[in-house]
Amino acid sequence: MIEKLMLALAAEMTPPPAYGTVHIIMIVVGLSLTISLAFLCRHFDERKNKILLLTFAGVLIASEVFKQLFLFYVIEDHSICWGELPFQMCSMPMYLCPVAVLCKSPRLRKAAYGFMMCFNLLGGFAGVFEPSGVLLRQVPLTVHAVAWHYGLVFLGFYILFSRRAGSTLQEYFDVVKLFLLLAFVAFVINTLVGITVDEVANMFFVGPNEAPIIVFDTIAKKYGWVASTVIYLPVTSLAAGLIFWLGRLYAGGKKAKLPR
Repeated sequence: MIEKLMLALAAEMTPPPAYGTVHIIMIVVGLSLTISLAFLCRHFDERKNKILLLTFAGVLIASEVFKQLFLFYVIEDHSICWGELPFQMCSMPMYLCPVAVLCKSPRLRKAAYGFMMCFNLLGGFAGVFEPSGVLLRQVPLTVHAVAWHYGLVFLGFYILFSRRAGSTLQEYFDVVKLFLLLAFVAFVINTLVGITVDEVANMFFVGPNEAPIIVFDTIAKKYGWVASTVIYLPVTSLAAGLIFWLGRLYAGGKKAKLPR
């Protein structure tokens, strides 16, 4: 039954070109709606915030289950798509939204909020403005990817506008530490997939395979994945730091208040 449903939904299309009419409309409408909605939700109290983030995580998990089933039955012909395991950087809100509202450690909660504000907003923008991994041939995967990345934009701006992330240099370093920890876990997964099933997985784009990201793919081809990763990690952290700094400016230097 599940297989029949997946096959029935397997419509295909010609992906619209980057910065064509469809893509431009998506950018304007998508960013306008997500940022406006995030701004309207900025005054949510902790009860509403908890409901929002747990619901957001639940929707992501449900859509990820659909994606994995679609990949299994339609794309990979009853095989696991190891390269699409749900431990991409853009997958992290599935795990961090519950941490942000349920964890008892204020420091870890701020780090989770900060990661989603900085790194996931960065990932959302990457999908919005470089749509090669979002506008796909399969219609269900395109809908999933577009909704997911605009969801990341909403989430990042919601956290920024609601001032729930940290604002100090130490709190930024905590966010970077969390990023490096998750990147290390992703590297272990990538390595184990390559060793055990002889497939390519590139979670977080940290190797041991070449990163398919503009500029970094060139570095990897010329100097190897280690050089690419050594440059990628601090560059990504600095880009996330710019978002953290913008969040601090918006907050007026005030520390985010989290319930004890």
